[in-house]
Amino acid sequence: MDIPEEGVLKTSQRYFFTPSALASELFYYPTRAGHYFCDHRYSFSHRAETALLASHRLNFMLIAVRQGAMHFTLNGEHLLAARGSAVLFDCRQPHEYSAGDGTEFNWLLFNGLNAGAFCKRILQSKGGRSVFTPADFTAVVREIDSLVASCAAGERLTESACSQLIHRLLCGLLLGGEGASKCEDGVVTEAIRYMHRNLHQELTVQDVAEAVRLSPSHFSRLFKSQTGYSPYEYILLRRIDEAKHLLASTRLSVKEIAYRIGYNSEENFIHSFQKKVGVSPGTFREYPI
Repeated sequence: MDIPEEGVLKTSQRYFFTPSALASELFYYPTRAGHYFCDHRYSFSHRAETALLASHRLNFMLIAVRQGAMHFTLNGEHLLAARGSAVLFDCRQPHEYSAGDGTEFNWLLFNGLNAGAFCKRILQSKGGRSVFTPADFTAVVREIDSLVASCAAGERLTESACSQLIHRLLCGLLLGGEGASKCEDGVVTEAIRYMHRNLHQELTVQDVAEAVRLSPSHFSRLFKSQTGYSPYEYILLRRIDEAKHLLASTRLSVKEIAYRIGYNSEENFIHSFQKKVGVSPGTFREYPI
C-alpha cells in the first residue's frame, strides 16, 4: 500500500473509518487504524496537516510498538517507547513522535461513549505515564491486527464489532495491570475463591492476604490492578449481592440476613446496603429492583 508519509514503507497498511450517527452516539468507534513499517525518516506532529483534521485531533491514539523503538514528546515530556510498549494519549494535547530504522507498530485512533474518561482512568492506573508495558501486549496487537486485516480482506467489521473490540482493548489496558505474571493472575483468582468461601463470616483484607501468602499492602495493590477495585470493596459488593438474593427469595429478617452474610450488626448492614443500592433492605424486599 502506498502511504504518502515520509519514512512509511510500502509494506504498511492504513485504513479510514467514518462512524454513523448511531455509532457516534452510542458506540466506541475507530476513525483510523494502521500497521506501519518505518525507517528513521518517519515522524509525526500535532502541527501536521493531517493532525489538524477532526478525524485525528478530536480523538485518542493507541500505539503498540512491535519492533524497534519510537521517541515521543507528549505535553512537553520526552519519552522512549521500546518494543512491547503501548502508548496512549489524547490528540487534543501537543504530541510529536518519530521512529528509527526497522520500527514496526500498530496504531488506532478512536473515540466514542466515555472514551475520554476511560483513557484518563487507564493513565491514572499507570501512574500518569502515557508509555507503559501492558500485561498482555500480544492481545493489544491482535485486536488492532484483526481490525486492519478485516479491512485488507474487504470484510470490514460491523460498527458494533468495532465497538466491542475497542472496549476489550480499553478493559485490558485498565484491568490487566502492567507486566502481570500468570502467577499473579492466579493469586487474584485464588483470593476471589477464598472470599466467596468465607463471605458468611468475619473477613478482613488481612485474612485474605494471609490466605494467598502476601502482605496486605502488596495484595491490595495487586488485586486492584487486576480487577479495578479494592479487596474490601469486592467483599462488600458480593455481600450485597447475597443479601439481595436472600431478601428476594427467603423470609429471613433483615437482622438474620445481616449476620448470615458476615455483618456484625443490623445497623451496619442497612447503612451499607442503602449506600450501595440506593434503597433500604426493606424497600428492596418489597420492590426487588
